[in-house]
Amino acid sequence: MTEGQGRLEASLGNWLANLGSEEAAVGLLATAEDLIDAAESETPSADVWHRYLNETRRTSFLQALPDTQARYRWAETTFSVVQTTQFSLETLFEQRVREHPDRILFQEMEGRESLLWSYESIFRRLRTMAALFWKTNPETPRVAIVSENCLDAACCDLACLSYDILVTPLNPHFNQETLGWIFDELGINTVVVETEELRDRLESTRALVASPFHLFVVDPDAETPGPRESRLGESMAQLGRTEVDEILDARPRRLITDLATVMFTSGSTGRPKGVQYTIYNLISKRFARAAALPKVGDDELLFCFLPLYHTFGRYLEMMGMIFWGGAYVFAGNPSFETLLGGLQSVRPTGLISIPRRWQQIKERCLAEMDAAEDRASREESFRRTVGDRLRWGLSAAGALEPAAFHFFQRHGVELCSGFGMTEATGGITMTPPGAYEDNSVGVPLPGLTARLSEEGELQISGHYVARYLGDPVPAPGEDYWLPTGDIFRVRESGHYEIVDRIKDIYKNSKGQT
Repeated sequence: MTEGQGRLEASLGNWLANLGSEEAAVGLLATAEDLIDAAESETPSADVWHRYLNETRRTSFLQALPDTQARYRWAETTFSVVQTTQFSLETLFEQRVREHPDRILFQEMEGRESLLWSYESIFRRLRTMAALFWKTNPETPRVAIVSENCLDAACCDLACLSYDILVTPLNPHFNQETLGWIFDELGINTVVVETEELRDRLESTRALVASPFHLFVVDPDAETPGPRESRLGESMAQLGRTEVDEILDARPRRLITDLATVMFTSGSTGRPKGVQYTIYNLISKRFARAAALPKVGDDELLFCFLPLYHTFGRYLEMMGMIFWGGAYVFAGNPSFETLLGGLQSVRPTGLISIPRRWQQIKERCLAEMDAAEDRASREESFRRTVGDRLRWGLSAAGALEPAAFHFFQRHGVELCSGFGMTEATGGITMTPPGAYEDNSVGVPLPGLTARLSEEGELQISGHYVARYLGDPVPAPGEDYWLPTGDIFRVRESGHYEIVDRIKDIYKNSKGQT
């Protein structure tokens, strides 16, 4: 054991013996900072550093730190540790399974019935799916997922991200020519679709692509597939646990800084743009969000209705719940009535949505509250509408009037404003909880540096700023600046405010491009 490892273990032990102590939290942070700068011979083992990541991600630690600056310092230590120890999504998931194997991760709503999936059961499902993809294409599986939100599509995505398989989740409303172009660009050889209808559409895409692909259908009741087609569940059932372990143990590994996944923008003009991410982009963003939302993380439950082929649904919601050890409930469809019913029956603790949905929820709340006779009854009406556990939220992808933010904040929902892009793995700025300013999109998130050009255009650089398909994948710490196309001004408080657009394309209050 090195001296550095002994120091880190001692600081971890002191923190665990004095949970909630500011002194113990600051001492642990200082020890980590010292060891990151220490000689390589004094560096703790990866296992001890991974314990540091696991213990300090919790709300008890983040709230024990004295201020925002300390939490941003903590985030920087996690970025360094993730890089040097190759902390992957597979490692993160294994941590959660060891800690709470029986806790519910995913829940499916089927009418009045709920199907519950624990961390352990999903972990086994991911391993089986990944082994199936490696067995189908032993050299280099490259997977496309064409599906609306559903559990198996989400599991396919996580299986690929966890087990070194390039994956792209695609909007099922892309036309056949766009899908064929994407398949050729990425060399896709495995496609997962949710329904028979999508299977039939993809059959006509086969003639448009240069290379053949194997197609897996999620729907277990789909008609008997043709050549190079299989039902996903049936194929998984043919793999025993021993074979799964052997296949995954033998797979080639990639670095967390290698290309892992590509997401495509909506393509409002011409072909959609592909944005490429590394596992480091995804993991570093999770620690950045934790630093920015220090009260989020205990018994969290989010309601899945944002598309998982967009960044906020895929990263902040789905991967956020895995990071925080929470639960994720699949809504079934993205309608407002489904969302409203889910708020009341599922009782989520947080909600990420577009401005129009927040405005609709506010209007429904006011309609219910106007019939109440006194203040207590009005508050009961509010909670009957949004659920008794909703305590935080984020509005992004458009402008929401300040009155809506104040309305929810008055009633105990810390609604934050944010600005983000697919190219930034989601969020770029956010109003800190308890520090909302009218018409502001907040301050830059941890791990991200922002500057304004001479014209006032916001340019960003940082750990989770990605590049476009075909560009070199940026190395961590590389001096790469991405222009956002939006003109901002910075207030004396440090908050950013959008004042104009360089581009003519914009998002309206419905989140539409």
